[in-house]
Amino acid sequence: MWLMGFTTRRAFFLGIMSKHFRFTLAEDDENYLFLLHHALSTAFPGSSLATFTNAEDALHHIQNSGTDILITNHGMGAMSGTEMIRRLRKQGFALPIIMVSGSEDAEQEARDAGATEFLHKDIALKRVVSDVLKLLAV
Repeated sequence: MWLMGFTTRRAFFLGIMSKHFRFTLAEDDENYLFLLHHALSTAFPGSSLATFTNAEDALHHIQNSGTDILITNHGMGAMSGTEMIRRLRKQGFALPIIMVSGSEDAEQEARDAGATEFLHKDIALKRVVSDVLKLLAV
C-alpha cells in the first residue's frame, strides 16, 4: 500500500517535472539569480527561463511574451517586485507569482499586491522547486 502511494506520487511529480514551463525570474542580486536559475533549470529540464535584474524589463517581457510563473524579488530599484505584481494583477494576469525577500515585513505587502506565495530568501532555494510544483500542478 505504501509503495503504491509512493509510486503514484513519484509518477505525478515526474510527469509535472517533464513538462516544459516558461519561467520569468526577476532578481537584482546576480549571484542569487544564478543560483535560482540553476535550481529551476535542473528541476525542470527543457523549460525556458527568462531572467531579469529589474522589474521593468520583467514586466515588459511578461506583457509581450507571457509566462507560466513569475518568481520575483521584493526590492529591485526604480520599480519594486510588489509594484510589478500590482500592475500585472491590474492588467488581468492570473499567473502564479512567488515573491522572494530577505525581509519578513515584505510578506503582507506582497500578498496584498497579489503574490500567490512568499518565500524568505534564506529558505527560498530549498523550497522554490516544491512551491513551483504545487502552483503549476494540473
